[in-house]
Amino acid sequence: MCKIFAINPGSTSTKIAMFEGGKELFSRNVAHDAAVLRKFREISDQFDYRRQTILDELAKAGQSLKGVDAFSARGGGLVNVEGGVYEINDILLSHARQGFTVKHPATLGAQLAEAFRQEYGGRAFVVNPQDVDEFIDEARITGLKGVYRESRIHALNQKEIAIRYAAKAGTVPEKLNLIICHIGGGISVTAHRQGRMIDSNDIANGDGPLAPTRCGQLPVRDVIRLCCSGKFTARQMYDKVTKTGGLVDHLGTSDAR
Repeated sequence: MCKIFAINPGSTSTKIAMFEGGKELFSRNVAHDAAVLRKFREISDQFDYRRQTILDELAKAGQSLKGVDAFSARGGGLVNVEGGVYEINDILLSHARQGFTVKHPATLGAQLAEAFRQEYGGRAFVVNPQDVDEFIDEARITGLKGVYRESRIHALNQKEIAIRYAAKAGTVPEKLNLIICHIGGGISVTAHRQGRMIDSNDIANGDGPLAPTRCGQLPVRDVIRLCCSGKFTARQMYDKVTKTGGLVDHLGTSDAR
C-alpha cells in the first residue's frame, strides 16, 4: 500500500498529514504566530523553522517518515502551469527557491518535500501549486494599459473543494460551474467553469478581501500617497500588501480567533 506524506505551508500555518492507501493515519494544522514569522527576512529563511516544526509534530504523534513512498506538497513560485500533479525536478526546485513568480511560504512546499525525499527516499511532487493559471483572457484586463491581473489563487484547496462538492453531488467538477472561497491567511474567491479556474482575485498582489495577513483592495490614490510619503521603503510597502497587512497591521496578530 502506498504511503504518502502531505505538506501544505500557508502564510499563517503548516498543515501536514500521513496517508496509507486511502486511509488517513495522522494530520496536524500547526498555527504560526505572526510575530515569529516576522523574524525571518526572506521566505526561504523559514525553511529550518518549518522543517523542525514538522519533525516535532511527527515525533509527538509517534510517526516517522521512514518508509514513505511519496512526499506531496503544495507548491509555489513556479512558472504558470495547468492544474495537476508535477514531480519535483531541478528546474522546479530552483524556481521554488527563488520564488520565480511569487514570494509566499507555499514556495517552501517543494523544498521541504525534496529535502525529505533525499533523506528518507521515495518520490516528491507538488499538486495544484499557486501558479496554476487557467484564466480566460477577459479576466486579465484592468483599467490601466500595461497592468494586468494574474492568476494567484489557493489552487490546491480550490481544486480539492470542487472535487469534494462534485462527489457529494454525484458528478465531477468538469460538469459544474462553481464559485469557491478559500478563507485563510489570504482569501481567494474563484469562478470555476467545468473544472477550470477562469477568474479570481490575486492573493499575492493585494487584490481581494481584507484578510488576516493581506491588506485587500485599497483606494489607489491613498496607496500612492503612502508610497511617496518617505515613511516607507518599497520593501516595507510590499510587506504591508502581502504579509503584514490586514489583521496584522490593525491588531498585531494574524489569529482571527
